[in-house]
Amino acid sequence: MTKNLPGEQWKTIKYDVECINKGLIEISNYGRLRSFNKISDGNIINGSMINGYRIIRIKLFTPREEKVQKKIDRVQKQVFALARNLKALKEGKAGKKIIKEAADTLADLKASLTKLCNDDLKKRTIHYHSLIHRLVADYFLKKPSPKHTIVAHIDYDKLNNRTTNLKWMTPEENYEHQKGSPYVIKDKLDRERGLRVNKGVMKLTTTKVMLLKKLINEGKDNKQLVKIFKVSETQIIRIRKGENWAGVKAAK
Repeated sequence: MTKNLPGEQWKTIKYDVECINKGLIEISNYGRLRSFNKISDGNIINGSMINGYRIIRIKLFTPREEKVQKKIDRVQKQVFALARNLKALKEGKAGKKIIKEAADTLADLKASLTKLCNDDLKKRTIHYHSLIHRLVADYFLKKPSPKHTIVAHIDYDKLNNRTTNLKWMTPEENYEHQKGSPYVIKDKLDRERGLRVNKGVMKLTTTKVMLLKKLINEGKDNKQLVKIFKVSETQIIRIRKGENWAGVKAAK
């Protein structure tokens, strides 16, 4: 069990979908994450990195449909029955051909059961991801208005995710705030010197965003969208959440 830092508070992360995952994850006002499950009793989760930000990625599993469960149960019974039959054939010293046919049938049915379970699991899997600073703001900072859609780092340090360093901003406020960022200032100087970074990154247009949102609605994941539109995964996540390009509707 991880010890709390002075003044640290924890809240349980809740998901907007029904899931059967055992265990829970908590977020603190200091930007720390910890998990509770069979093998973890409040251990700290580091997450991963994306464009300098910390991000959490986990898999959630929705409940299995009743009709699918019945089908799986039915196939499992068939597997057990065939296994017993094969055992009886071997104990009765049946012919090699008969035993082989029974063994092949059992192997095929097991493969069918495995595929059925794997396909069902894939269908029920939801890839949950969220930027850590966004989670801290969602759970510990009151949003002034629906227009305040961006969580900014006051000191521009993307790894300082304490509530005291985060602030809800409108896109306009964040635009002005970013002018003071040392990274923005450096980028501006690099451009003035004729230097160019991230040449392979494309800028989004309204038309591209309409198509991107259509693909999101069709179930394309972030990695696929990054390859298609040549933008960062952070940009894709913000568009999904409505932080960027909120006024643009998906193409029909």
